[in-house]
Amino acid sequence: MLKLSDARNFARTSTGLLLIAAPALLVLGSIVSPNTDHKDKVRELAAVAAHKGTYLAGGLIFLVGTLLVVFAGIGLIRMFRGSRGVTLGQAAGLLIVLAGFVGAGWYSLGAMEYEMVHAKGLNTAALAQFLHKADSPGVLIPLIVLFAVGSVLGLVLLGIAAWRTRVVPVWAAIVVIIAGPVAFFSQGHLGEIIGNVVLLAGLGSLGVRALTMSDEEWDAPRERASVTPGQVQAATA
Repeated sequence: MLKLSDARNFARTSTGLLLIAAPALLVLGSIVSPNTDHKDKVRELAAVAAHKGTYLAGGLIFLVGTLLVVFAGIGLIRMFRGSRGVTLGQAAGLLIVLAGFVGAGWYSLGAMEYEMVHAKGLNTAALAQFLHKADSPGVLIPLIVLFAVGSVLGLVLLGIAAWRTRVVPVWAAIVVIIAGPVAFFSQGHLGEIIGNVVLLAGLGSLGVRALTMSDEEWDAPRERASVTPGQVQAATA
């Protein structure tokens, strides 16, 4: 339960909730949004026009989800602090903050297509031709690179940090590692949903771990876990 008067409790609980809520909203947004992934821009605008309500709702949910990713990344920086300088998990949290900011910016592109079919008196065929000619990375390359670095590299580093510190089980750390590449390189509407589900499983496991920690454990620095001979014998047994 959030305690505004207790800084440790508030940081731990809010981070746990954000790590669950942010990817959950991305899953919901990808499910609510209609399939508008068409190479033919006339068909794409027609799909947006046919599902304007769900298209706008999905975009708004996605916007809120990516903004929550920003705050979740800030919480990860706090969660993975160490006693000997900047940790791998903190670097990952910073990259995830970057990915959240860039991801929120994608909302403007969707909003532009929505206005193309929502405003009256526009030449849809001409707008579709414009989208077709503009459908190349071009000036968006810097944002694409920043998003790739933030989401893919950030999650890979986060998974490695979770693995090294044993803050979550090994399987959960592996899911975090693969979540970034799966979400970024997924194709089509179904691929987007699957990628966000994997992301929810990975970040959600960290969120649950944060919620189940004690305030004292949260306040302790995250250090690389060392395996003792006794632990090895126990695992073998």
